[in-house]
Amino acid sequence: MSEDAFHTEQKKRYEYIKCFWKYIDEEAPVLLFYEVDLENERYATRMTEVFSDRRAVPVDEGYAFVTEAPVPTVDEINQKDEINQKDEFFAMVISREEFEEIYQSSIYLGEITFPD
Repeated sequence: MSEDAFHTEQKKRYEYIKCFWKYIDEEAPVLLFYEVDLENERYATRMTEVFSDRRAVPVDEGYAFVTEAPVPTVDEINQKDEINQKDEFFAMVISREEFEEIYQSSIYLGEITFPD
């Protein structure tokens, strides 16, 4: 398989998600970056948490997947809480390149403020 074919196959297999999480406290991340395996029930194979001080921390559980449950779709994440009508999360699909950049970094220089 050529390198171009390999990267095309990777793009079909994985979805990359950037998810804002409304600020709770300094111990909780404000951004989550997921590499979602579309062929394995949407479990995340890699993930990075970004905190309010801009620290970027890759999550490594030592297993094939780093989430305990499948990662919801962007549309599912962006649905309002039915009881309180609040947005706790806001997600968007990002490129593999953007994911790789943050996964390899220890600090995040992008926007961390929850979108209004």
